[in-house]
Amino acid sequence: MQLQAVVVGGSSDELVRGVMGLAGGYGIEPVRCEDVYSAVARVAEKAGARGVVIGRLGELGREDGRFFEIARRNGFACCCLVEKDFAERRREVLTAVEAGASVVSEAAEIDKVLMDLSGGGARGAEEQGGSKTRALLREVMGKILGVGGAGSPGKSKASSFQKDEFRTTRAELDALLGD
Repeated sequence: MQLQAVVVGGSSDELVRGVMGLAGGYGIEPVRCEDVYSAVARVAEKAGARGVVIGRLGELGREDGRFFEIARRNGFACCCLVEKDFAERRREVLTAVEAGASVVSEAAEIDKVLMDLSGGGARGAEEQGGSKTRALLREVMGKILGVGGAGSPGKSKASSFQKDEFRTTRAELDALLGD
């Protein structure tokens, strides 16, 4: 059974188009869903398949993050892109992390999620001349997300934390912010 990447977002979203290209480069079947609700139907339809759902946190985190559990129950991992307003979306990020979703903020991290899912399937393609295409996709994704320059993505706040470390500081953050 082929791996799937369900990419959530509009057809005009450059992030969606970039992720669709990255997924295809790893031999993962990319499927676009307009919103999280159509993604629920797609994931349920492919229950037991191995795959990942990729989208912006604002979309995947709707309905208090219920989608994360639905995806996990059906064998799909989730990867959420957090925009630059990471601090203001603290609760949504906590919900996603606690549900086991990957939280990323740069193109290189989405690329790594797809590589891990595929078992590095595109490495052979890179050795056969596909590296220019993959480098171009990484560069385009970096520009879309507004991080780093060509070939040198910037370091994000979300990319350097460990899930367990994040959980241990939740009580501290709540105490500091009065929540």
